[in-house]
Amino acid sequence: LTSSCCPAFVQYIKTNFPTLVDRISHNLSPMAVLAKYIKETTPNAKVICIGPCTAKKAEAQLENVKPYVDAVLTFEELQALIDSRDLDISSMEDDVLDNASYFGRIFARSGGLSEAVAQALKEQNIDFEAKPVVCSGIEECRMALLKLSKNPKILGGNFIEGMACLGGCINGAGCLTHGEKNASAVDKYGREAVEKSISDAVSMLR
Repeated sequence: LTSSCCPAFVQYIKTNFPTLVDRISHNLSPMAVLAKYIKETTPNAKVICIGPCTAKKAEAQLENVKPYVDAVLTFEELQALIDSRDLDISSMEDDVLDNASYFGRIFARSGGLSEAVAQALKEQNIDFEAKPVVCSGIEECRMALLKLSKNPKILGGNFIEGMACLGGCINGAGCLTHGEKNASAVDKYGREAVEKSISDAVSMLR
């Protein structure tokens, strides 16, 4: 299978490797899954996705996503909105964020999804050996997909985690800064999670 988290990667497969479309995970992206959950539990809610990804704008227009996501903003657009209102966010109090597990917090960097898959298999006692091929950037994605299309045996794995941006979402086109990002900062944020397992984090939603 290939991952379905990165809409640019999914669209790349559909456009350039149409014979591999059936290999794309049937799961909606994290944005769409969470938006669906919010809409189903709070019907009157308006869901706005704010992040570093410009491809999410196109994803939000897909027929299987459109019912759940009302709008998508990049970090740059959010900053422009704040600036236009002359808001000083440094003077505002921080609110409490909903918790997520370490594995729910590291999706922003390349390899995070594969770690979460391995952890989910472990927690659910599923006897399956995941052999991820982690692809950082569209060129690595292209090479992995070429191998899969030619001969799956030369791929060296059974799951392709594809991120169109180098390093993952932390280098998305809609980020406020476009310098080198440190993936270790994402891991540090992950380690600060109260819920250490995926099961613990999911149970908080019930």
